[in-house]
Amino acid sequence: MIRALLDSGLPRALALGLLLLGALPRPEAAADDQDPYLSQAETALVSWDLSAAQAAIDAAPTGAARDVKQGVLHVYAGRYAEGEALLAAALASGSLPSGGPEQEEAQHYLALARGSQRALEGSVVVTSPDGHVEAVFADPKDALLAPYLFDAMAAAREALGEDLGVRPDHPVRFELFDDPLKLAMVTPLTVENIRTTGTVGVTKYRRIMMITPRVMVYGYGWLDTAVHEYVHYLLTMRTGNQAPVWLQEGLAKLLETRWRLDDPPELDPPMAFHLHQAIVRDDLVTLDEMYPSVAMLPSQERAALAYAEVETMLSLLRERRGAAGVERLLERVAAGDDAKDALAAAWGDDFEAFMTEWKAVTRRRTAKGSEGPVGGPEFKEGEEASEPAESLGDVFSHLGGGEARQHARLGGLLQARGHAEAAAMQYEKARAADRRAREDPVLSRRLGKLYVELERYASAVPLLEVASTAEPEDANLAAAQGRALLRSGDAPGARRALGRAIRVNPFIPAIHCDLAELAEDEERRAHEVSHCRE
Repeated sequence: MIRALLDSGLPRALALGLLLLGALPRPEAAADDQDPYLSQAETALVSWDLSAAQAAIDAAPTGAARDVKQGVLHVYAGRYAEGEALLAAALASGSLPSGGPEQEEAQHYLALARGSQRALEGSVVVTSPDGHVEAVFADPKDALLAPYLFDAMAAAREALGEDLGVRPDHPVRFELFDDPLKLAMVTPLTVENIRTTGTVGVTKYRRIMMITPRVMVYGYGWLDTAVHEYVHYLLTMRTGNQAPVWLQEGLAKLLETRWRLDDPPELDPPMAFHLHQAIVRDDLVTLDEMYPSVAMLPSQERAALAYAEVETMLSLLRERRGAAGVERLLERVAAGDDAKDALAAAWGDDFEAFMTEWKAVTRRRTAKGSEGPVGGPEFKEGEEASEPAESLGDVFSHLGGGEARQHARLGGLLQARGHAEAAAMQYEKARAADRRAREDPVLSRRLGKLYVELERYASAVPLLEVASTAEPEDANLAAAQGRALLRSGDAPGARRALGRAIRVNPFIPAIHCDLAELAEDEERRAHEVSHCRE
């Protein structure tokens, strides 16, 4: 009766409302003996419609089964203590069939409620000024992240609301943890899964759970990750949680930079090479292997390959069929179609034909990739471990054995002994000796950062531009470039460079000193000043 009514064409909320208000007769008991209102609550919970779930629970008969659903709803709403109390009491009552689905559900969510409370003990909660984001920081030190998260999410809400047609009418909950063990306590992942694949974000149970960049060796692209997870959040709402892993990950990867870029960046050369080789050797990660989670693949390399595959698949669909193609795909999935069939319908041919075209196109586009490591974020060993100091050893072997390398090596030795001015002179001699050295990003990085230390900012700017073009996601390099540009009078350029540093590692104290000078309002200036350390 409920399914027939919901399929009748009436708006979902109106149909459920008529049932719950008694305007229509109460449906017969479900064939599996579960109360039909609890069945409806389960459907609503799966699609994260907590209002509909609560209405259905309120209409269900009292008892342990109803308490289980209410406990699950509390967990989805982040009310962990209330959820624990109800779920524990339902299990203790003895009223749930032993080994049945209600008992298993209660046990799962009870463990989640308890794990969440342990993982978030001593946490702080910060709500965005617009009320659209609720951020929970397991360690109060990480509340530093809040304003940057809120800025990115405000931009993402607008851009992705346009693209996907979803703007949540409730605060989106983020939980940020300072230990992979805590992420394992609140998700189905193990610590081994998290460390093996470098997993730093999970969207499940109507929340986004992430690891703070503070506990990573070099930070990581945490703001893009936050938006990546937000895409998952929107897709769950958009499709009623019916999109499979490969479709979820493909769109999330494709759209993770949408908050700051109109179009996604190209694959970096090592990833392009890796994907090209996988196509040539027929060693792709299959869509089935991505289930139930990319985080459960055996290595960071296989996980990175999986992301590259599905991102380029969805990119090709959008490129050839436009936004309408993506919209049709999502509409069909939301209607219950198999995702491969839905993609085929959006493409206009069968799925195998799409895959044949994708392989051919992607093979051509990745042919100029260059071999190199494909990795991910690296966890610090111990909470208070610090980022390793930049090596001042000989990293100039690629310059060959001539005069340029000799000067560069001598510069490194002098710099290691604290003779900064003399080191800079040797680096300049290396650049003068060989055109390759003048354009070399490694030497440009070394000398550019040294000029920042020497407060020769104008000299540092062109060098750091060369280095940053080669390593745009290096937070320390971006921080140095930001300072050089700021001190040289280029405030817009400084904002862009410091923004790159923030989205990878906001825990570089000097960043905040420069951002304080650039702040456009007193509240943000006060925030930056409070975290400024030279």
